[in-house]
Amino acid sequence: MAVQGRDKVKSLNSEKKLIRAGRGLLLLVAGVMLLSGCVSKGRFETVVKERDSALAEMDSTAAERDALVAERDLLAAERSDLIKGMGDLNQQVEEVAAQKAQAAKEAELARAELASQQAVFDSLEQTFAKEQQQNQVKIEMLKSGVKVNLDNEILFPSGSSMLNETGVDVLKRAAAELKKSPYQTLIAGYTDNVPISGKLLERYPSNWELAGARAASVVRLLEEEGVPSAQMLAISFGENSPVDSNDTPEGRKKNRRIEILLRPVAIQMR
Repeated sequence: MAVQGRDKVKSLNSEKKLIRAGRGLLLLVAGVMLLSGCVSKGRFETVVKERDSALAEMDSTAAERDALVAERDLLAAERSDLIKGMGDLNQQVEEVAAQKAQAAKEAELARAELASQQAVFDSLEQTFAKEQQQNQVKIEMLKSGVKVNLDNEILFPSGSSMLNETGVDVLKRAAAELKKSPYQTLIAGYTDNVPISGKLLERYPSNWELAGARAASVVRLLEEEGVPSAQMLAISFGENSPVDSNDTPEGRKKNRRIEILLRPVAIQMR
C-alpha cells in the first residue's frame, strides 16, 4: 500500500509539471496575441478561463499530493508500530519459551527426587516389614519427605535414654538405608505428658531433657553406623505434639516415640 502511494505521488508531480508548462504556454500565447492585436476580447477571455481552470486543477492536484504524503507518513508510522509490536511479541515468545524450559527442568528434578524418596521408602518398608506388622514401626511417605515412626519401647527402657539391644539392632538397619541418601535427616524425640519424678529428676528435670537425650542417643548410633553427622539434626518436642490422647495408657504409649524424617534438603558435605 505504501509503494502504491509513492507511485501516485510521483505521477501527480509529473502532472503538476505539465500543468505548469501548459500554464506558461497559455500566458505566452495570450500575450503575443494581445500585442499583435490579432485576438478578440472574447478569445482573450477564453484563454484566461482556460488558464484559471488549469490553475484550479493544479491546486486540486497539489491537495491530492498533500493527502497522499500524509497517508504515506501515516503508513510509515503504522509500519514502525508494527515492527516494534513484532519485536515485543518475539521477546514475549522467548520469555514464555524460557519459562516452559525452566518448568520442564524443575518438573524433571521433582520426578527424580520423588523417585529417590520412593526408593528409600520401599527399602525401609522391606527392612522393617516385621516391625510394621507388630505396630512397632510405621513408615509414611509425606510431602515433606519419608518419616519413620519408632515405638519408644523397642528402643529404650522405661525412663531411660540408653538404647536397648533391640533398639541398637533396629537403628543399625535404619542406618544402612539412611546413609544412602544425601538428604537431611531429622531425629525428633517425643514423650507423653507424665511428669518426670523420683531419681530421674536429677538427670532429666523435665520431659524436654528426656526426649532430647533419647534423640541424641539415636543420632550418635546412626553416626557410628556411617550416617554423616552434618546430615543429621536432633530435636526435642518433649510432651508436645502428641499423636494420641494422653488420657489412656494406649495413647501415652503412642506418644512416646522417636521420629526419623528424611527431608529432601540437600546437604553440602565438607
